[in-house]
Amino acid sequence: MEKLENLELLSKEELISALEALQVKLSALEKENRELKELAEIGKKYQEYLQKEAVKLVRLVEGEKSPVLKLIEKADVETLKEIVEEYSEKAKQAYKPSSKQAFEQEKPLEQMSYAELVKLSEKLKQEV
Repeated sequence: MEKLENLELLSKEELISALEALQVKLSALEKENRELKELAEIGKKYQEYLQKEAVKLVRLVEGEKSPVLKLIEKADVETLKEIVEEYSEKAKQAYKPSSKQAFEQEKPLEQMSYAELVKLSEKLKQEV
């Protein structure tokens, strides 16, 4: 009841001023709420992207029956980032072109310059 008594003691101008201050605070809080919702949506989309990427990479490296696939759905963003990084590296290693494939992609020896032939020779020596 004391608060009500205090309100009765305030002048009309003081009440209007208090109301305006509350309206300004409310407006600022509503704006902040909209901004936070936008950021939350961005975070949600990022997490969904990481989940899809993690699933794709795990399937590529370990196949459809990998137990890691079950964990991805419940993983937080940091864990998802780690899975994506780890399995990206594993996929690069697993699907790295062999030297035979790399050699087959180059142009025929007859069309190579001397510098290209020297470079190819050095590359082949390193692989032996």
